[in-house]
Amino acid sequence: MSLNRDIGIREAERHPRRLLEGLLYSSVFISCCGLALTAETYLLAGLPVSWAMAVFVFLATLFTYNLSSVQSIVRRPRQSINRHDPVWGQRHKRELAVLGLLSIAMAVGVYFWFGLRVDWWFLLHLAIISVGYTVPVLYKQRRVRPLRSVPLLKVFLIAYVWAVVTAMLPLLDAGMDVWQPETLWLFLRRFLFILALALLFDIRDFSYDRNMNTLTFPGWIGVRKTKLLSLGLLGLYMLVVLASGEAGVILWALLASALGAAVIVWRSAENRPRAYFAILADGAMLLHAGLVVLATVVAG
Repeated sequence: MSLNRDIGIREAERHPRRLLEGLLYSSVFISCCGLALTAETYLLAGLPVSWAMAVFVFLATLFTYNLSSVQSIVRRPRQSINRHDPVWGQRHKRELAVLGLLSIAMAVGVYFWFGLRVDWWFLLHLAIISVGYTVPVLYKQRRVRPLRSVPLLKVFLIAYVWAVVTAMLPLLDAGMDVWQPETLWLFLRRFLFILALALLFDIRDFSYDRNMNTLTFPGWIGVRKTKLLSLGLLGLYMLVVLASGEAGVILWALLASALGAAVIVWRSAENRPRAYFAILADGAMLLHAGLVVLATVVAG
């Protein structure tokens, strides 16, 4: 009886862990971060939240982050899957490919069904960056390396795409002029905040990128200086927030989110478990959005 009870306890403990791994490594969690930041943009602009746009961003993010699995399965549909591989994504590559294809199909459906007012040509340049970031292409019979392999470029691409998708797309859909100062301030703030967090993933991937001969900031200036650079970007973000005219509880929410992210940056290290980066580094975006939502409720 005792043995059966111990087995039952271990099985019960595994279920929450499996659920957490599924949320993190299937990219559902980070897609929720994209949804939250999109909703936050509407609140900061004083606009009603378009949940259709927020869901569109969620689905597009889910597709983008599972694109490598889609590419792998499409190119080699009969490949064997090692269910004992220590990497969660490798064990569930086929399921992630299906999830990615379903998410892009649903994103297209949401776009047309709800008539989102974002030009396809504008979305095209984001798609080119997102696909080119992960997928190598053939040009004149030569295999061109993905954009993430270009020295020092990776973090800037991540920050740009996230800032455009979560800050610019909602305002475009709302019919706002994206070149007005308030919009550009919001874009710059979002870019700086995401760029600071993106540097953490360079720290996480330091050994992998070094083995792949990809120059990143930790490989160029070292892990410690990369952390200081990230903290400097968060400091610059706070200065931009102060200069952009925010006030009251919204201002304090934005500054508090930067301080929370700074703590995560300071405690980061290459040998931290991947869950640290998946939960806390990505979670800093949820903290950012959550504090703004709370501030909006308090102010409203």
